[in-house]
Amino acid sequence: MDKAKVSRFLKMNSYSAGDALGGAIPQLTSLYYLSFLLLVVEMNPFLAGLVVAIGRIWDGITDPVMGVIVDRTRTRFGSCRPFFLLATVPIFAGNVLLWSAFGIQGQASQFAYFTFAYMFYTSALTIGIVPYEALLPKIVDSYKERISYSSLRMIYSGIMCVLVVYIYELMIPVSGTNPLSPAFQDKFTVMGIVIGVIFALPLVITFFGTKEKNLPPLDLNKKSFKETLKEILVSYKQVLSSKTFRKYFYLTLLAVFISASVLATLAIFVYVLYGNIENFVLTFTLLFVVINLKGAVEIAFFVPNVIMMKKKSKHMPYLVDLPLLAVACVIVLFVSPTTPIWLFLLAMCFLGAGFSCLGFVPMSLLPDLTDVYELMYGKRAEGINAGLNTLGKKLVSGITVALFGFILGAFGLNSGDLTYDGGEVSSGTLTALKIMFCALPIVASVIMVAISRTYRLDEKRHNMIKALILKMNETGESEATAEEILEVEKITGKKWEEMWIGEK
Repeated sequence: MDKAKVSRFLKMNSYSAGDALGGAIPQLTSLYYLSFLLLVVEMNPFLAGLVVAIGRIWDGITDPVMGVIVDRTRTRFGSCRPFFLLATVPIFAGNVLLWSAFGIQGQASQFAYFTFAYMFYTSALTIGIVPYEALLPKIVDSYKERISYSSLRMIYSGIMCVLVVYIYELMIPVSGTNPLSPAFQDKFTVMGIVIGVIFALPLVITFFGTKEKNLPPLDLNKKSFKETLKEILVSYKQVLSSKTFRKYFYLTLLAVFISASVLATLAIFVYVLYGNIENFVLTFTLLFVVINLKGAVEIAFFVPNVIMMKKKSKHMPYLVDLPLLAVACVIVLFVSPTTPIWLFLLAMCFLGAGFSCLGFVPMSLLPDLTDVYELMYGKRAEGINAGLNTLGKKLVSGITVALFGFILGAFGLNSGDLTYDGGEVSSGTLTALKIMFCALPIVASVIMVAISRTYRLDEKRHNMIKALILKMNETGESEATAEEILEVEKITGKKWEEMWIGEK
């Protein structure tokens, strides 16, 4: 067998293995953590939402700092890979703390402990995830090759998402006759230990299976804290000055909002409407079937999405998948406890198809934005881009969960209202759930389609940008044509002479 092909195969799989953190961890916490706080810890809905919101906002705040650290790190292992080993023990400990109640009583004490646990947990993830998000452009240059890496990464992510749902369902056997309650606290602690071990390992594989390109040495002149902070803020301002990055940013944040809205609601929705029917399919519960049906369709749609991305553009799946997501939300709007379950399952198929683009497309677009930044300012900023991107995602995710807690509280709900008893579901409960599950995602999907229609960065334009940068580095002048200058100005939103590429 060709050694080059074997090496590429191993490198792609080693890189993709790391996305257990980017895929399965958000899936687990988004689906189940709010239910854990509401029904096992029995926290007030508003406080439960606030715990998650504070933890995710803190996560967002630490991400840009980590991005700067990555860009300023130089070791023989690269600037990203050393952090993969550093993150393993904190990730294990964070998962144990997150799912352990330790018998703490009282709303104030519970709020304080779980806020700390969530902040510790997200800090541990930051150490691993931000360097991982910055890794791809440091190991792969080609526009299409990056699609291949991102595609395999999403397959690994999907497999891990199925695995953690299976582990959860196996260790936390919730059903209509055995509803989620404080009696499950010990089971959640054991699950935290198991999940902690599983999530601590993938980045170790990525560390040993990838190799970063050599980077130029840093300017080692010492700077004051004030000068360093100013430089960081200028870097983020520069990133946001790119018209294309702003559009990417809006699309990513809306995608996170949709994902957080639906996933935070899904498990509770099934518990309330159908009681998580035992042995719905063979030995699997309804919730397990719903989540994995959605996940299976989501993974299946990677194939047409990859084809669209390679033949058209990386943002093309937004225009195809998001209308299907809107169809799913419309169906769920009319679901009630008396609605046949097959209709709800049909909606989950449409939902999986729509979800297929929400994580895949942004992760495929992000590496190319580093090249746009270099075109504008003459330097690379993978860590800055990744840090700012994850900052926005975590802030929106946290705010979304806080919004859900607020909506639940606004409709006068408490944890007892969310426990299935086989009776009628109050209109207030359904309204709160459907606002988050259906109405708000529909609005966000429409806005995303409108923005994506104006996104210009495709393979042809990306190749043009790479060629201009190469020529500038080799000769000191880009030698761009009038047509290329106009296109660059449209992509960046800046005048040619205001950018590094336009310097002489």
